[in-house]
Amino acid sequence: MHFYATVFLPPTPPAGVAARLAAALAPYDMNDYTRGPYDPSATWDRWAPAGDGTAFRLRRRALDRLLPGRRRVAYAAAKAAIDFDAERDRAVRRAAGEFDAWAELAAAHPGTRPLSDFDGQSDWLAQPAIQAVATAAAARSHPYFTFQFLLADPVATFARSRDEHLALAAAHALSTYVYVTLAGDWCSETTDDRGADEHALALNVYLDSVSPDTVLARVRCHA
Repeated sequence: MHFYATVFLPPTPPAGVAARLAAALAPYDMNDYTRGPYDPSATWDRWAPAGDGTAFRLRRRALDRLLPGRRRVAYAAAKAAIDFDAERDRAVRRAAGEFDAWAELAAAHPGTRPLSDFDGQSDWLAQPAIQAVATAAAARSHPYFTFQFLLADPVATFARSRDEHLALAAAHALSTYVYVTLAGDWCSETTDDRGADEHALALNVYLDSVSPDTVLARVRCHA
């Protein structure tokens, strides 16, 4: 199993980030677990810094001041240097497009029901609106109607109001499956059985609570 983790570190000069990150993750080493009662859902057997595609996007002014001549992404940076707004805005634009496209299709086919109302997928897929999404996904003819969109069950996914959906999309834009707090606590989607949505909101609340000079590191773990 591969997953991403966001690790919160105290203010640290760049040269010391790697060592401090390793120390923060060490208690959860599957082969040398030291974090109290063993929790198999809070372990890794190897990890590496996140690659460019999943690293933090940095603010332009912060990049010029802190990392002159460097790329606009980094696997670790101070909170104040990370362009969270850009990540949220991109996710919200995507979520708005998906919501509006589905709303238009659902209005043309009122009464479309979620997958949970059916005993199997075949009857659910037979609904005209769902068929339209499946056809577009197979043909790759729509910017939003993909197989990922279909498998998430758009009826259930877009049951919230538009504002609620966009707010949740903004929270998920910054979320990783795990985050490790400054106190060393491992928090994941399985923590207190909270699920992905509550976990994303909790991570954002914690992010807002830490100081601007807190260092965030994003890593890819395997367990």
